[in-house]
Formats: sequence, structure tokens, C-alpha cells
Amino acid sequence: METVRSRICEMAESSTQTRRSVRQLLLTALFIGIEYACIRTLSFTVGFLNFVFVCVFFATPLFAIRPVLRLQRKPKIWGLVLLSPVLLLSSFLLLGKLVFDGILGGRERIEVLQTFQEGRSTIQLQKYENGGAVGIHGLNLEQRRLIVPGLYLVRSIDFFDSAHEGTLSEEGSYKVRVIAKGSYDSSDHQVDRVYSLRPWVYF
Repeated sequence: METVRSRICEMAESSTQTRRSVRQLLLTALFIGIEYACIRTLSFTVGFLNFVFVCVFFATPLFAIRPVLRLQRKPKIWGLVLLSPVLLLSSFLLLGKLVFDGILGGRERIEVLQTFQEGRSTIQLQKYENGGAVGIHGLNLEQRRLIVPGLYLVRSIDFFDSAHEGTLSEEGSYKVRVIAKGSYDSSDHQVDRVYSLRPWVYF
């Protein structure tokens, strides 16, 4: 009789641990999704805070290890199989972020070429470089809006790959024109485009 009770208690405890582990895994996945959305749409005025936030994003999958190890035998095996490549990728990305952007001082360079105010939004034409001679080079057209002091809602409107010169002008209410010069094929290549902006950046 005691053996039966013991087994029932073990099964109940195992079921409770499984439910708890599933909830924790779902919360971790949700948190990763929220972090990813924030990285793409928000930017701190202090660069160090952006660096810390990206590092936290890369480190978040590590919190899934313990819930997976608490699963029962077969779910645990499948969980480890699915989680291992995610952990490997996030570890490499975290290490690269810490080494290249932390210890070595960062490879990303942004120079504001032109900027003007449109309503409560700021529109900038930026010269962007990342990764040295063989990295990413070009001009970035960005719109940003201050949410709270120190934090902006940002949207990259367009990127002109390998362009080395550009001008930004206003074409009317919430409209801008960009003339960008240069490309991989020819330094004389020129792009002339008009963009419609959004008062609240994304809507």
C-alpha cells in the first residue's frame, strides 16, 4: 500500500514539475520574442545600455537549460536536441558581442550627415560602417521619436549599400527626399528617392 502511495506521489510531483518546466520555457520564449522586438524598435541614447541589452538578449536562452533538464526522459531528450543549437548560436553571438564590441571597443561607426525635425520625430541620414574594410558600409535613413528621456523609438527607413555620399531634403509634410551616390558596381551610381514618413514612426 505504501509503495502505491509513493508511486502516486512521485507521479503527481513529476507532473507538477513538467507543467512548471513547460510554463518556464514558454515564458523564456516569450521574453526572447519581446527582447527581439525591443532591439529592433528601441534605442537608448547611452550606447552602453544598448550593449547591455543585446548581451542580455543573447544570454536569455541559457535560462531554458534548467527547465529542460527537469522534464521527463523523452521530453528531456527532445528538449536538449532542440535547445543545443540555440545555445551554441547564442553563446557564440554573446562571446562575439563581448569581445568585439566590449573588449575591442566596437566595430560599428555611425556619423550623422544630415538631420531635421518633422513634428515630434527626428529624421537622420547617417553614414554607417561596421566590420572594417570587408564589412558593411553605406548610408542609413532613420526616423526616431523620443518616448521617455534617454529612450527612442527608431525605424530604419532605407539603407543604401556601399553609398559614400548623400543629401537629405524635405519634400512636404512627412515626406523626405534622399539622393545617395555610390554602389559596389560604380562610384558614380546615384539613387534619388522620396519617402513618406509616419507621425508615430511605425504607425
